[in-house]
Amino acid sequence: MTLILENISHAYGRTQTLQSLSLSVEAGEVVTLLGPSGCGKTTLLRLVAGLECVSEGRILLDHDTLATADYHPAPEKRPVGLVFQEHALFPNMSVARNIEFGLSAQSAAEKEARRKSLLDMVGLQGLDDRMPGTLSGGQQQRVALARALAPAPAVMLLDEPYASVDVILRRSLRESARLLLKEAGSATILVTHDPDEALEMSDRIAIMSDGVIAQVDRPDKVVNAPVSAGVASLFGEAQRFEGEIQEDRFVMPFGSLDLGSLKPEISAGVSSELVLRPAGAEFQQAKNGSWVVRDIRYRSNGRVIFLSPLNSAHLDLVRVDLAGADIPEPGTRGEISLRNEHAFLFAK
Repeated sequence: MTLILENISHAYGRTQTLQSLSLSVEAGEVVTLLGPSGCGKTTLLRLVAGLECVSEGRILLDHDTLATADYHPAPEKRPVGLVFQEHALFPNMSVARNIEFGLSAQSAAEKEARRKSLLDMVGLQGLDDRMPGTLSGGQQQRVALARALAPAPAVMLLDEPYASVDVILRRSLRESARLLLKEAGSATILVTHDPDEALEMSDRIAIMSDGVIAQVDRPDKVVNAPVSAGVASLFGEAQRFEGEIQEDRFVMPFGSLDLGSLKPEISAGVSSELVLRPAGAEFQQAKNGSWVVRDIRYRSNGRVIFLSPLNSAHLDLVRVDLAGADIPEPGTRGEISLRNEHAFLFAK
């Protein structure tokens, strides 16, 4: 079933949190709401779950109304599974009883079969009798996911589900959770402020800002064809600089960059904003260059050099990926030129 949000608005008192927001999520699709704290991501999730009331608009499952301003079924009356960051397992119940909690209408044999199937799916076979307090954080998260999937909900909602586990475990949980969600066939909404998590988990990403969706598209599109500086700056250690184009350079208050292969659609002299990822520029050593290497740092995918204008007291360091084997020493002079990928210019 397709989850459809039509012109959803919501406010806490006089504070508007969502403004005429529309979004659809198809069965078997994982859509991530990505954005900073306070942009409305969790509020939207709570509206779908029934934990908040819709102020304006409506929520549908295919052609059936799930909620409106005048119609508000209780959370337990909705075909919705919900997984929180805190796991929210019942501490006095075993793994088995936690998973079977939402299966009260089924026979004992049906409950057992469903429980064993889900434990196999999340890789926790044989832990039926364990209590939540004896499980690791990652195991608890998998039990929480299994419990939410047990009633085969039409909609799955995940609110920062991996934030409380370590980085390495988080990666493996993402991989397994995405496969489980795709196999379950639910329309899934994931809330996160982590761009890497959004890229790894999503079929589509909805970028949220101030209660509206700035862009919704496939992961490759939001990364490589962002519609605004705000969207572009979410990915790849991006930096934002204000300035304008003058001839073949982007001129900032503290220095200028060669446009290189970048083909901006902005006229010279127009106040602009450059969003630059380290992979969006290159450094060429030059004895009389206007930029100087200040530092070199290591990343998992290579080295990044930090540059500032020569004889400048500015702390606006520009980060550039270092390509090739020739590693410049701090103090090396040169020029920075922009590339046609991972560098974006927007009129202000």
